Amino acid sequence: MKYSAAFLQSKIHIMDRRKMLWYACLIEMEVDLMRILLKIILFLVTLLVSIILLVCQFICVFSSMLLSILALFLFAIGLATMLLLGETNEGLKVLFIAYLISPYGIPMLAAWFLGTIGGINERLKSI
Repeated sequence: MKYSAAFLQSKIHIMDRRKMLWYACLIEMEVDLMRILLKIILFLVTLLVSIILLVCQFICVFSSMLLSILALFLFAIGLATMLLLGETNEGLKVLFIAYLISPYGIPMLAAWFLGTIGGINERLKSI
């Protein structure tokens, strides 16, 4: 087997137990310090994200209530357009818009997005 010259010149040093324990203690202290600094930095981020999430959740609930009333009116207009006027193409367009603004359309997508961001925020808090 061939060994490089750099490998042959190196010496193996065996650390005694006291030095090893002290080294492990220093590493642990550095990790604790870095974790504390990371928590301080992430505290501001999680606080900001929590405030933004609360505001967005309020807006989502309030707009969902208003949009569901509007979706009911659009559904009635779409049905009336299809049945009374015979314009099925236009009626289907209005029904599709009513579905999008109903609680199962865009508000559901917004609620899913807020839940995802909330989960990420909770993971950041657990660090």
